Amino acid sequence: MLIAAAVAGVATSASAQVPASPAASPYAVIEGVAVDSLHNDLLRGALISVDGVSTPTFTDSLGKFRIDSVPPGSRRVHVLHAILDTIGIALQTPLIELKAGEQHHLVLAIPSVATVVAARCTEGERRIGPAALLGVVQFAESETPAAGSKVTLEFVEIRVSGKTVQSIPFRRIATVSESGRFKLCGLPDDLSGSLIAVNGVDSTNTIGIRLSSRIGIIGLELPEPFETAPASPGATTTATTVRRGSAILTGRVFDPTGAALPRARVSVNGDSAVALSDAQGRFELRNLRSGTRVLSVRRLGFEPAEVPVSLHARSPTDVIVKLEQFVVVLDTVRVMALQDRGLERVGFTRRQKMSMGYYLSPDQISRSAAYDLTSLLAMAPMLRRENSGGRSVLTGRGRGLGGGCVTWWVDGMQWMGGGAEDFIRPDEVAAIEVYSSGFTPGEFTRPMRDCETVVVWTKQKVH
Repeated sequence: MLIAAAVAGVATSASAQVPASPAASPYAVIEGVAVDSLHNDLLRGALISVDGVSTPTFTDSLGKFRIDSVPPGSRRVHVLHAILDTIGIALQTPLIELKAGEQHHLVLAIPSVATVVAARCTEGERRIGPAALLGVVQFAESETPAAGSKVTLEFVEIRVSGKTVQSIPFRRIATVSESGRFKLCGLPDDLSGSLIAVNGVDSTNTIGIRLSSRIGIIGLELPEPFETAPASPGATTTATTVRRGSAILTGRVFDPTGAALPRARVSVNGDSAVALSDAQGRFELRNLRSGTRVLSVRRLGFEPAEVPVSLHARSPTDVIVKLEQFVVVLDTVRVMALQDRGLERVGFTRRQKMSMGYYLSPDQISRSAAYDLTSLLAMAPMLRRENSGGRSVLTGRGRGLGGGCVTWWVDGMQWMGGGAEDFIRPDEVAAIEVYSSGFTPGEFTRPMRDCETVVVWTKQKVH
């Protein structure tokens, strides 16, 4: 939505004219500062242009700008920035009368949160909730709008009344416009949830969303759409071309003191590449799909981290991850209630009632006092505990094609690169499901694998 006139009236602008000196220049000068009112910050890297001036300029690290040699006359100043593009607003000043030799100082501000929400959301939507999530979805390589894609936001509202805790799940879906923009209005201003963009058979990773004000701004990127190959003679359908990922992600992992953290497990959700950080904390992941992904980093003794990243085949992405020390937090009645709702949401409660496997509930895990994941799973009848290289590992019952293998799933994603015993503490776990190969639910099965299956749900996922 373009609301240039409304923004021009709202944009803060102060003009201080300096009288011309005897040797005044035949041109005027415009200088000033740009402000990001949405985030209470300076607007850095904004493109500032003036009518009739061929060379624009950018705001510096302090939000300042200066344009010399402005011809006298009626001029408007225009501001372009990624934030403005994402929320679909054009920012420009009213007409300014300029005289030769004069110097004008301007304060250019993005409109307030209330103004932007009122411009993008209807009155009816604002009555449902005061906040809004505005964003852009584009294809990662071509940077063209991903028109028609669906953006889904899921969140839970918690209502506490006396000793009763009620959690109400919500799902909001928006369609990406031809310009690549989407909006989700009528949201609570303390929202915490998850967001995903889907286009055809592909999608971004699910990323965490937390609103700290009444507006959230986000950009998402999808892999290029699948192409369909021409059908062979006589065929009634076309063939889908399967793409291989070629993006590269590098980075370093540090502990809370800033020291390099070796042997941290790093992976990107939904991709098979897994690596361990080296002695300098460095890692590299290759053959990743482009788009908005989530980097998952784990190491025993530290809080796991999930970091959204934008991946492109044209150039590697480099990130820095700092893991915080793991601190055990005792469950409260409210937390346990949230876990119950969360486990119902991910299907644990339904599958447990079917009794097709071995299940550990939050209460059972809390009472177990297990010191590692292997000990926590020691009583599962379909698993075996063995010593491998001086460490205790879990295996399945050796038979058929599986040979005693175990397939691991953590928070709904298949765990690649070996077992999870060395990377997940019992304190992190909310619930566990274990299945024999012939009784594994469809959502956790993989063809041509006769393995036992361990499904771990962490507190981070189900809260």
